[in-house]
Amino acid sequence: MNSKQKKTRRQRRTRSEQRTLRRNFIRKTLSLLILLLCSVPMFGGGLHALWVLPAAVCISMNEDMYFGMAAGVIAGLLIDIACGSALGTNAIFMVCCCTAVSLLFEQILRRTFLHYMVLSAACAFLHSVLRWILHVGIFRTPGREVFWHELLVKVSLRTVLAALVVYVLYLPLFRLLSKRVRSMDAAAIRRDW
Repeated sequence: MNSKQKKTRRQRRTRSEQRTLRRNFIRKTLSLLILLLCSVPMFGGGLHALWVLPAAVCISMNEDMYFGMAAGVIAGLLIDIACGSALGTNAIFMVCCCTAVSLLFEQILRRTFLHYMVLSAACAFLHSVLRWILHVGIFRTPGREVFWHELLVKVSLRTVLAALVVYVLYLPLFRLLSKRVRSMDAAAIRRDW
């Protein structure tokens, strides 16, 4: 065999492709780190905002669908742990929301602050409706008469307000690490990775 044929895959990539791969890895790692940091205020108990919900929407808005789905699973499990609900219920809901958000931004919507806020609010209120259906319709928990007004609406509104802070956290990350690439091969790696 020729020594030129033995080159590894890493050596065949151009510098711009390697830089793009590193940039994508750093961006996705920092995105997951911010998602995990957003879960810290939720573990305080009491009436709290679901901070990871707008964080998962923000990741789904700026990343590909599969990474958005993974962020949705992590966010849903963190909500389950923080709220004390059945493990996996919110993960299924968040995967559906993150997939829908990712497809909407990929096909129809532009990546603007207004669209982010509308979709974050829609996901927050849909989450409240799902919790209301589970607690009132299926499990018939005591205190269900005031459950919607006293708990779910307040949590949804606080989640929408938390979406502002989450957007401010993610904005420098995506602006800093999503520079234009010069090579067509690097652009293909950027889309596929």
